[in-house]
Amino acid sequence: SIIKACAKLVKPGGQVFFSTINRNPKSYLFAIVGAEYILKLLPQGTHDWDKFIQPAEMDEWARHSNLSLKGMIGMTYNPFTKVYKLEDDVSVNYLCHYSN
Repeated sequence: SIIKACAKLVKPGGQVFFSTINRNPKSYLFAIVGAEYILKLLPQGTHDWDKFIQPAEMDEWARHSNLSLKGMIGMTYNPFTKVYKLEDDVSVNYLCHYSN
């Protein structure tokens, strides 16, 4: 997996960051239906919902690669104001910070 490959490349005490999309009905609605089909922010077919990763899955794979979670935060995008915002809600886009 990409997580294992990154874990092998990072030096002891190093930091690894991942950004991905959660897999749930809300993320399907926002990332695929909303962004690709309604707002046309991205080409149709950009996202593959089956490849979205739930936070618990990400954390399990990271722990199996000897990475420890330092932080996780959600990110939202407002297409009307064109502003990104970090927040506690990880139900759609989220970022993870790990160290080894």
